[in-house]
Amino acid sequence: MKILFIGEHSGNSFIQYQSLKKIYKNVDIISPSRIIFSNKIFSYIFWHISPKLFEPIINNYLLHKIKNTKYNLIYVMSLEFIGLKLILILKNYTEKIVAYCADNPFSKRDHKRWDLCKPALRHFDLIVFHQFSRIKQAKRYNLKKTLFVYPSYNKKLHSPPKMSFKEKKELKNDIIFIGTWFPKRGKFMKKLYDKGLKFKIYGTGWNKDRYFDQMKNIIVLGHVNFLLYSKLIYCSKIALGLVSEENLDDITRRSIEIPAIGSLLCAKRTKIHKKLFIENKEAIFFKNANECIQKCKKILNNEKLLKKISLNGHLKVTKKLKLNVDEMIKKIIKMQINE
Repeated sequence: MKILFIGEHSGNSFIQYQSLKKIYKNVDIISPSRIIFSNKIFSYIFWHISPKLFEPIINNYLLHKIKNTKYNLIYVMSLEFIGLKLILILKNYTEKIVAYCADNPFSKRDHKRWDLCKPALRHFDLIVFHQFSRIKQAKRYNLKKTLFVYPSYNKKLHSPPKMSFKEKKELKNDIIFIGTWFPKRGKFMKKLYDKGLKFKIYGTGWNKDRYFDQMKNIIVLGHVNFLLYSKLIYCSKIALGLVSEENLDDITRRSIEIPAIGSLLCAKRTKIHKKLFIENKEAIFFKNANECIQKCKKILNNEKLLKKISLNGHLKVTKKLKLNVDEMIKKIIKMQINE
């Protein structure tokens, strides 16, 4: 089976590429973002003015890379680069075109990012989402076929890491949040800070927050690599899985990665979280910041229960449901092969 993967050479995209490569061997990768996001001006135009301005460049780049190669399947993660003209051309090179969309092409959070790809969405043979809400939204766009899957974790990257005693001591935290700043997240974390919870924030954009000067002693700015990400979560008693409300999310990859690594997941009480975990037995949930504060304080005073819930959550995602990326990839590909 010959597969073309259109996606990034980094992050969650590259994790899925590596999984495809491990399982199916004959997999090529093309990253159209390299010709846009390597230039700050191009990147701004793409996100804020119109990605359609780059359509001829993107199309020529991809088709030059493909040449005349035929594929059994094209697997797309860089969905925002695939316009209507391109997807119709790509159908000449493959039997099936599948997209995995980790973001929300129907929301306005990302400005103009999705304008190029929206007309192409209904021409995909399958679009995979890990949000229940996306499946409902997709119906309004008359998409051919959609599939819901839970977010996944990588066995190698998201597991209890080997660490020295010194390193564990240095990275030890009661509570941690790793993620990008958004206005609602800033307000949420400020409430936790005001109530005296001991926590650390790692991620980009937090210097934009109006309360940054007050909270900068607990904020570490910058991108967190995979190894540090796992170590930070593993060394924290509780890890927050904040969903992106601006993106209308009801779950996040952290919802799976945190328990896979071995920490206690504390997340918003959404339908999908309630379906996935038994509350107070496999994870803890909150409705708002005040309940989050209350839940965290209570569980931090009961270390035995904290460890028990953490272990139950770990076993749920790794053993019972087997939510690793390899199993997810097999499910998606199998669905297309059997049609």
